[in-house]
Amino acid sequence: MKESYHIPVLLNEVIENLNIQPEGIYVDCTFGGGGHSRAILQRLNEKGRLIAFDQDEDARQNIPNDHRVV
Repeated sequence: MKESYHIPVLLNEVIENLNIQPEGIYVDCTFGGGGHSRAILQRLNEKGRLIAFDQDEDARQNIPNDHRVV
């Protein structure tokens, strides 16, 4: 993921309030630079899943090749 694409807004607050469960399923509909998604993935185990979307082709290029991302 490109680090300079976008600075995630309220990252700590969002992650804290999501109360992420390691085996949970999460959806990021505005993937952008992937800051929030990256933080979610760090908290998921092998069974956890992240569904990531973005209408911007450049942003979709940032979606990681990770089996937990669908």
